[in-house]
Amino acid sequence: MKLILVRHAAAIDRGIGLADERRYLTPEGRGYFRKTARTMREQGLAPDLILTSPLLRAVQTADILAERLKYAGELIVADDLEPGFALPGLERLLAKHGDARAFCLVGHEPDLSHLVVTLLGLPGSCRFRKGTALGLDVDPGNLRGGARFEWLAAGREFIASRDQALK
Repeated sequence: MKLILVRHAAAIDRGIGLADERRYLTPEGRGYFRKTARTMREQGLAPDLILTSPLLRAVQTADILAERLKYAGELIVADDLEPGFALPGLERLLAKHGDARAFCLVGHEPDLSHLVVTLLGLPGSCRFRKGTALGLDVDPGNLRGGARFEWLAAGREFIASRDQALK
């Protein structure tokens, strides 16, 4: 199964009087993520299902992704993808939507980085930049270390080297 993890694009700063869940994407964040989504489209990437955190900045990122990929399905807001998302949440989502061959999950840091470390069985840590997407080949029966890195899309860059992408 293909798993695409997307970190939401850059949002307005914390502390300007808005609750965290209502923070929205900046114009720069939107522009950068449009480039990432275009890069994904140019590589022929087409998820069967896009699930997003309910936080506004994630929903906006998922919406841009769906538009750029010409995704015809419904964007599904999944409470499991709220900050604090971890392997048990992924297991619940896979159980609920197990018929999809290619999942796309739009979420937050540090959750996505921790998940990548677990799925790939990395000895250290990694960091997801805002507005980037990471593609993995995942065995749903072996989520702890059984995944294989496929690619990273960051703006106009498409990186197929695991070492280069996760440095």
